[in-house]
Amino acid sequence: MKQKMDYVTFIAASVRNKPGRNLSTIFCFAFIAANIFSAQYLIAGAVGSLSLGADRMGADIVVAAPHYAGFYQDTGPENTAAMVEVIPSAYRISTKTVEAAARVGGVANASPQLYVATLILPELSSSPVDIFGIDPASDFTIQPWLSHPLKSPPGNGEVIVGDAISAPVSSPISIHGHRYTIAGRLDRTNTAVDSTIFLRMDDAYTLAAADGIIPPSAPRIITGDINGVLVRVKPGADPAMVLARIKAPDAALTVLGRHFTLDPVTRDIQGLPNLLNEITVVVVLASFPLIALIAAMVARERRREIGFLKSMGAKRNNILFLVVTESLILAVLGGIAGIGASIVIFFMLNTQSALDNALHTSFLFPTATETGFMAGLALLVVISIGSISSFWPAYRSSMVNAYDAIRGDGL
Repeated sequence: MKQKMDYVTFIAASVRNKPGRNLSTIFCFAFIAANIFSAQYLIAGAVGSLSLGADRMGADIVVAAPHYAGFYQDTGPENTAAMVEVIPSAYRISTKTVEAAARVGGVANASPQLYVATLILPELSSSPVDIFGIDPASDFTIQPWLSHPLKSPPGNGEVIVGDAISAPVSSPISIHGHRYTIAGRLDRTNTAVDSTIFLRMDDAYTLAAADGIIPPSAPRIITGDINGVLVRVKPGADPAMVLARIKAPDAALTVLGRHFTLDPVTRDIQGLPNLLNEITVVVVLASFPLIALIAAMVARERRREIGFLKSMGAKRNNILFLVVTESLILAVLGGIAGIGASIVIFFMLNTQSALDNALHTSFLFPTATETGFMAGLALLVVISIGSISSFWPAYRSSMVNAYDAIRGDGL
């Protein structure tokens, strides 16, 4: 009576009976998986950090009232500051300036800001608190500084606060009797932004109309007033040319830019994924000969075992399946071990801020979804390497004559 071959038992016994050989194979697969995953993880984090850093540099151009230049000390050819918010002042322009700036060729984005007032709010901050109105839909200078991205733009009655505002996220705050909810908190900027509360523009107009907010000596704020327009230039456009186009229709406006452009950084960011792909291809190509050599050595070591199996009636496809499946199991184990070890190492580096110190900026760790995708991709590549590299030795093993294999020949 024939007994059906139990593949699971046979493969498990083969893996268990040769711990040294199989641990070495698993280590090779783990090394390959760790290299592929780590390269993706580090470059994805670096791309995210550089992109965030570029976003946090804020606007390329500020459009404001005629007297604005006297308030802004870091403008002009020596300006290297991040242009995140307009300087508090009582000089205002119309929101029509936003529409005009957005229509200028070379402008990627234009967003208004309104300075409302500076208030003493000891329950929120030991420093005076600036109140600003922003348009969350077009804002590109404040929200990139959020410690945690918002699921949706702030709604009515929701605010974004700087790092020096003591109230936690989701807690209610009161500004002279007007109640708001904190939707998000910014990372520390070491500027006045840290002591600022950002309202939606309509909430800012409502607050500005309340008694005790605007000093009696200051002109009243009416709907449609803003203090400035922050402008981002399209990649590849000449900031100086865009600045001139914005200023041309109204020479009375103050139009200020900075002396450098983020285009080189943007090009570097766009080139990093290509570097990632090149590294992955090199690792994969270098891995094939190594794994193929290990698979050939394993197949030769098991020639007698294969001969006995064939003498007991095992067919070629049985031998082929056994050898390839065992390689796949070792590849999966090695891939999981390598990816798991990499994640643990990155977690430890994160707790020690080693990556932040190395990059001299906050390392933006990929999200759980992105990490899962990279881990799955690395595991898929390792499995592919294991199956393809082991196929030829497995095929040769399945073709050998049982008598020759038992004698130690034929492989």
